[in-house]
Amino acid sequence: MQKPEILQFLSDHPDFSLATVEENLPHVRTLMLHKADESGIYFMVGKMKNVYRQLSLNPEVEMCFHSDQLQVRVSGKVENLDKDLELKQEILSARPFLKAQIEKTSLKYMAVFRLREGIARVWTLESEMNPTVPIQL
Repeated sequence: MQKPEILQFLSDHPDFSLATVEENLPHVRTLMLHKADESGIYFMVGKMKNVYRQLSLNPEVEMCFHSDQLQVRVSGKVENLDKDLELKQEILSARPFLKAQIEKTSLKYMAVFRLREGIARVWTLESEMNPTVPIQL
């Protein structure tokens, strides 16, 4: 797989596991991708959640996207795009189920992160015996 196929795979499989580290302990949770394109991989979290604190203290992450036959793990450093109100509105438009919660608390409790540069590793049953080369995103 090359970068365009990886980005398409991520977009086609938007639920992903996000791994963070806090005080040398790993933490993993499932999140929903907002988008993956040439500018980066975007997702949002609530600022009241532990994951927000973990990302703020240590922005190094690994994301795992998968289907029945394929797994793509992307590692790198995320950046906080908290000041991008247009992007926050874009995410809310794509997720109307969040609108009522955000109207109660306001956009200031919504954090958007982007992984702009990372390393993708593709795994299949076949690659277990013949590992693929990591791909720079």
